[in-house]
Amino acid sequence: MKVFIVIILLFVIYNLGLAMFYMIRDKGQGKNTVRFLTVRIAVSFGLFLMIILALKMGWLQAHSLLPKTQ
Repeated sequence: MKVFIVIILLFVIYNLGLAMFYMIRDKGQGKNTVRFLTVRIAVSFGLFLMIILALKMGWLQAHSLLPKTQ
């Protein structure tokens, strides 16, 4: 599950890079920038929902950063 999350995050970063590339290349006049930013937002939102579902189903376990007291 963690590997899948990392792959999706890399895909989000890739789409962000493509949006920046087309924004620079097309000088903001093309539709590619908007399309890639829309894909990035949709995938990020889907990943957020998937992480919440995985936490509720027990597929992922949250941990505390506080030290354990004895």
